[in-house]
Amino acid sequence: MGIRTVLQKKFQNLFVAIVLSETECTLSCKVLKNGAIIRTFSKTFELTPPLDALDKSLENYLISLQEEYQFVYIAFLLSSLGQGAISGTGNTSFHKHNIDLQNVHHVAMFNQWSAYASYIEIKWAKNLFSEVGLDLVYSPFIILSDFVVSQKLKNKPTCYILNCQDFFVLAIFEAKQLHFGAFFKTQSDISFTRSNDVNDWENEQEEDDIVSSDEMPEISAEEHEDTEHEGIEELSEFGELGELEDIDDLRSTDSFSDIDDKAISPYKEMKDVKEEDMSLELYGRDLLVYKYLKSSLEEYYHNPLYVSEFIDEIIIFDGYEISSDLIRQLEDELMMDVEIHKVDVSDRMCDIAIKEVFK
Repeated sequence: MGIRTVLQKKFQNLFVAIVLSETECTLSCKVLKNGAIIRTFSKTFELTPPLDALDKSLENYLISLQEEYQFVYIAFLLSSLGQGAISGTGNTSFHKHNIDLQNVHHVAMFNQWSAYASYIEIKWAKNLFSEVGLDLVYSPFIILSDFVVSQKLKNKPTCYILNCQDFFVLAIFEAKQLHFGAFFKTQSDISFTRSNDVNDWENEQEEDDIVSSDEMPEISAEEHEDTEHEGIEELSEFGELGELEDIDDLRSTDSFSDIDDKAISPYKEMKDVKEEDMSLELYGRDLLVYKYLKSSLEEYYHNPLYVSEFIDEIIIFDGYEISSDLIRQLEDELMMDVEIHKVDVSDRMCDIAIKEVFK
């Protein structure tokens, strides 16, 4: 740890972890000073898709945080297509999986496996936060790996899932070694419009500020250690109220049972319709999750790329919602033992960012 980092720890360092979905943006924030977290807070912004730029209220909020604190690190969870994870770390491993290293940034984990993302996706994330800047961009496989390592490691191939609102990632780990990884969207991929200057993979070149590191767990950009700006500017690895007379009417009513059922039935019907829509949405999402999970296991079992063993256990780190119907389906049809852990993805990502900056 350099002298600058030691001095920086004496000031307030704000870490902001951002998880984006089609309908909302969740921020988890932690303030660190002298090696201790002195404040935590979170904020959620509702979004209206499709969006062609970062929501202005979110952008202004981030700018106000940057003006308030001496050092601010903004971390973003990459939730778009064009990313994945494979066993191995060298050119041979990527070539075996038909991945062109000229078009992706990759990070080696435990010198055993790699997480990767296309430069086009990294550039999209940077463009999205162009007014406020990004310091760290994380692969969800890195977040999943941190959850896995925090548990008792399994000495047999085990299927793990990190479940988020718009996507989930699946990985088969044996202890810390990844054997298989896959990324799936569970919502449409039109929440944000890619800028016109982002072209196809072949035309996308590695930018000057993007680097790789064998130890940094984020998908990121080339490190600039000496900067004249405050903080480190680097991409590291990876309803309205009702009428008053209505209130008076309620006050004059002897009991709720005396209220005309017809007066409240429209509200009840609206609530029932909303709950039914949410239930149908979750049901449709569960069907997708089951379909993708089943096809992934078939790929793992039958593709000669993988030295497969029978998987009888699935551990789900749930950052959104998993229905009991899906759990029963996994247990009955795939004959798998299912273990669920409710998690806060943005909070964990914030902790990982703190470790990364002050390691």
